[in-house]
Amino acid sequence: MLLFASLIIIGIVFQSWWAIEQDRKLTVDSEFQHGLIAVRLLEEHALQTMRDADRNLDSVVNAIVNEGKRNKIDDNLIRQILTKAQPFNSTFKALQFVNPDGQAWVSSIDYPAYQTDADDRVYIPYLLKHREEKKTILGRPFQRFYDAELVVPVARNVFLDDGRYLGIISTDISVSFFNHVYQRVARDSKAKVSLFTNEGVVIVRIPFNPQEVGQDLSKSPVVLRLKDAPQEGMLELQDFLGDKDTKTSLYIYRKFADYPVISIFARDIDVIMSPWRERSQNRILFAGLMILLVVTLAFLLWRKFRQLHESERSLLASQAHLMQSERKFTHLFENSPVPLALLSLHERRILAINTNLLQQWGYSLDQVLNRSLDDLNIWDNPKDACFHHQRLLESGVVRQFEVKLRDHHGNVSICQISSKSFTSDTEQLLIFSPIDISRLREVELQIRLLNIQLEEKVTERTRSLAATNLELEHALNTMKVMQEEMFRSEKMAALGCLVAGISHELNTPIGNSLLVASTIHENTSRLVDEIQTGQLRKSRLLQLVEDTGKGADILLRNLQRAAQLIVSFKRVAVDQSSDQRRVFQLRETIEEVLLTLEPVYKRTGYQIQTDLDDGICMDSFPGAISQILSNIINNAIIHGFEGRTQGTMQLQARLLNETQVEIRFSDDGIGIPQDHIKRVFDPFFTTKFGQGGSGLGLHIVYNLVTDVLGGRVTLESEPGHGTRFHLIIPKIAPVKSNAANA
Repeated sequence: MLLFASLIIIGIVFQSWWAIEQDRKLTVDSEFQHGLIAVRLLEEHALQTMRDADRNLDSVVNAIVNEGKRNKIDDNLIRQILTKAQPFNSTFKALQFVNPDGQAWVSSIDYPAYQTDADDRVYIPYLLKHREEKKTILGRPFQRFYDAELVVPVARNVFLDDGRYLGIISTDISVSFFNHVYQRVARDSKAKVSLFTNEGVVIVRIPFNPQEVGQDLSKSPVVLRLKDAPQEGMLELQDFLGDKDTKTSLYIYRKFADYPVISIFARDIDVIMSPWRERSQNRILFAGLMILLVVTLAFLLWRKFRQLHESERSLLASQAHLMQSERKFTHLFENSPVPLALLSLHERRILAINTNLLQQWGYSLDQVLNRSLDDLNIWDNPKDACFHHQRLLESGVVRQFEVKLRDHHGNVSICQISSKSFTSDTEQLLIFSPIDISRLREVELQIRLLNIQLEEKVTERTRSLAATNLELEHALNTMKVMQEEMFRSEKMAALGCLVAGISHELNTPIGNSLLVASTIHENTSRLVDEIQTGQLRKSRLLQLVEDTGKGADILLRNLQRAAQLIVSFKRVAVDQSSDQRRVFQLRETIEEVLLTLEPVYKRTGYQIQTDLDDGICMDSFPGAISQILSNIINNAIIHGFEGRTQGTMQLQARLLNETQVEIRFSDDGIGIPQDHIKRVFDPFFTTKFGQGGSGLGLHIVYNLVTDVLGGRVTLESEPGHGTRFHLIIPKIAPVKSNAANA
C-alpha cells in the first residue's frame, strides 16, 4: 500500500512539474511573438520615415542635376535651388548642402537660409574624406542650435552626370517623430523601447531622456552581442543598453534590412512571468490536494483491510468454539460437517474418523483405522508434523495451523488444522480437524487481486481525467488570451498601414501647395520691390497677376485634395477604432474606405472597379464594414496577385431585399488551392508564416460578418481563376451584448 501510494504521489509531482515547465515555455514563446510584432511595427514606421527622407533628397538632387544640364553649377545656384525645392513637413524640417571646401548652407521650414560651418555635423568630414561613398548614411543624432530640436541627419554625396563631385546634401528627421510612436508602444505594452545604429549610437530610447539621444553605447555588452546575432531574436539580460538594473528583462530585437539600425522591445521578466507564477501556484495547490486525496484513500483502504482481518479472526474463533462443543457431544461426531479424527496423542494413531474427513483424504475406514498419520504420509512437509506435535505437547491445543496435506491419490491441498488434547480414562487423546481451505485461499487471492486492480484503474482514470481536464482548461484559456491579443494587434496593424498610406499620399498635395505658396511669396516680394523702386511696368504687373492666379488655382486644388483625404481618413479611422453603431449610407462608407486604401495600389498595376447602389441606409457598425473591406482588399493584393504586376478587383453592393444587403468582391488573381479553401477562415492559417503573415485577416472577416453584423460570408475560388467573396448582411444589425467586443 505504501509503495502504491508513493508511486501515485511521484506521478502527480512529475506531471505537475512537466505542466509548469511547458506552461513556462509557452509563456516565453508568446512574449517573443508579441515582441516580434512590436519591433516589426517599429521597423516599418522607421523604414517609412527614412525612405521618405531618401525620396526628399532624391527630388533635390534631381533638381540640381537637371539644372546642371542647362547652366553652370556653382554655390549660389545650388543655394537658390535648395531654397526653392524645399520638401519640408512636420517631420523633415531642414535641408543642408556642403560644398567640397566644407562650407555649408542650411534651409529650414522655420528659418531662412544661412551659412554655417561643416563642423556642426560630425558626419560631414567623413563624407568629404570618402567621396567615393554613394550610399545614404545616418549621422549621429544631435540638438540643432538654432531651434534646439533633436534631429537625426540623413546625408549623401552629390555628383553630376559627368561624375563631377558637387558636395553633400542632407536632411534632418525629427527625433520627436519617433518618440510619439515609440512612447505609445512602450506605454501600451509597459515596455522599454530603443532604436539605435549598428555601431551603438542611440536614436530613440523610451523612457525618453534628451541627454541620451546620440549617446555612444558601442562598448555595451548588448550592442557587442547584437553585431554577430541573427536578424531578429531574443536576449535575457540584467541591463538595458549599458544601464544596470536589478531586474532581469527579456529583449526582443530586429535588425533593419536596408539601414544599419536596430530596434529593441524589452519587458521585465517578473511582469511577463507573473501570470505563469499564479498558474503554477494553482497547479501546485491542486497537486497537493490530489496527494492528500491519495493519502486519505490509502489510509481508508488500510483500515478496510484491517477490518477484514479482524472479521477473519472472529470467524476462526467461532469455528474453534464449535469444535469444543462437538467434543462435548461425541455422539454427533460422525454427522459433523467438519472433518474430524480422534487420535492417540503420543502414537498419533487414528482411533476414529468421520465421513467428511474420509472423503477429503480419499480413504476408506479400514484403510485408516489404527494407523498413524505418519504411516498414511499425509504431511507434505514432515517438519509441519513435528511442529504440530510439539505445540500439542506444550500447550495442548493447536488452532488454525495452516499446512499442506496429501490425500490418498497424492494430491496436495491447503488445510487449517485445529487440534486439542484431552484425557479420557487416563488415556491422552487428540481431536484432529484438518479443514481444506484451498478453494477459499484461491478465491480470496483472486478477490484481492481484483480489488487491487479495480482500485488502481479507478485511481489512474480519475487522476488522468483530472489532469486532462486541467490541461484542456489552461490550454483553452491561453488560446483565448492569445487570440484576443492577436485580434487587437491585427486591428492596430491595419490602422497603422492606413495612417502610413494616407501620410504618404498627403505629401504630394501639401508639398505642391508649399512650392506654390513660396513662389507666390517670392513674386509678391519682387512686386513690392519694383513698386518701391518705380520700375513696375504694366506687362510685368499683368504677368505677376496671371502667375498668382494660376498658383492660387493650383494651391486650391491641392489643398482641397488634402482636405478630402483627411476627412475620409478621419471617418474611416474613427469607425475602425471605435466600433460604434450608427446610421450611415453604405455607398459613402465604402467610397471613404476605398479612398483611404488608394495609396496601397495607386502606383501599382492593380485597380478596383466598383458598382455601388445609392440610397442603402444601414443601422449597423461602419467600423466593422471598413475592417472587412480593408482585410479582403489587402488579402487580394498580398496573396491573390502574388507574382503578378497587374490585376483587377471588382466590388459590388446592392439591396438584396427590404432587410438584407449583398456585397460581392472578386479578383482575377491566382486563386486558392482546393485543400486551403476550407481553412482560410480558421485562425492563424496563413501561407506566409514567418514572412509577416499572421493568419488572422480572413478569420477576423468571418467573425465580424457573423458575430458583429449578424450576416454570413462564403468564398469561392479556383487556382488560376481568381477568388470571389459573397457577403449577405442585415440592414439593421442585431443587438448583442458582446457586439462591441467583437
